[in-house]
Amino acid sequence: MTSLDPRARVRAAVGAGIRDSGLIVVAYIPFGLAMGAALVTSGVDPWLIVSSSVVVFAGAAQLAGIQLLGAGASIALVVLTILVINARHLLYSASLEPHLAEWPRGLRMLGAFLLADPVYALAIARFERPGGAGARGEQYGYYFAAGVTCLVGWTTLTGAGVLLGGIIPDDIPLGLAIPLTFLLLLLPLVKDSAGAVAAIVGGIAALLASGLPLGLSTLVGAAAGLVAGGIVLARTRRDEPEPAPETPDAGAADA
Repeated sequence: MTSLDPRARVRAAVGAGIRDSGLIVVAYIPFGLAMGAALVTSGVDPWLIVSSSVVVFAGAAQLAGIQLLGAGASIALVVLTILVINARHLLYSASLEPHLAEWPRGLRMLGAFLLADPVYALAIARFERPGGAGARGEQYGYYFAAGVTCLVGWTTLTGAGVLLGGIIPDDIPLGLAIPLTFLLLLLPLVKDSAGAVAAIVGGIAALLASGLPLGLSTLVGAAAGLVAGGIVLARTRRDEPEPAPETPDAGAADA
């Protein structure tokens, strides 16, 4: 049957990855255009702004890095800032590890480069769905199709924003758009009360900490969400009734 053909299943996974990530790219249009236009005012060469979309591939880190370069910051400070902002990707990697542990090292390295917020949200939602991961080839097809589509789409959007520089008003609060976009991507992953509490507390904490330097607001939100979600999860497990002990089968006992 065609539905059982491994090649057909891989092609279907690739198509699903392109389709799902394409919808994400469409949702990112306002943010990508606005950020590209705002970064033009930093004084950094447009080619560097566009190429940073490919090299960094993380909107919040890219925004902070380009702004620091425009302000004359040292390369060491720019790199440190990007590392701090992208530290949340360590949590993404830990979450995906059970699904990607058997991938070849080279593919895991390439997958790590493509591990942006929307790629993680799409991949974990698919891989944790019953029967969603599929065979290894289907995993490769979906993940890399989604990652490359997001990379090309984000680079195109920021490049278009650079060309449209000056049209976007300067008073657009891009700093708030970053954590809000991040939270909107994670909302579909909320599956229980612990996840809901983690999302709410993390979002509030990130917004309250939006004025912190070096993109620390994202890390503050992530830490607060993890603590709050962990507390709720621990209480939920404690309140769950213990399973009843198994009783021996009557027939077996008679035997």
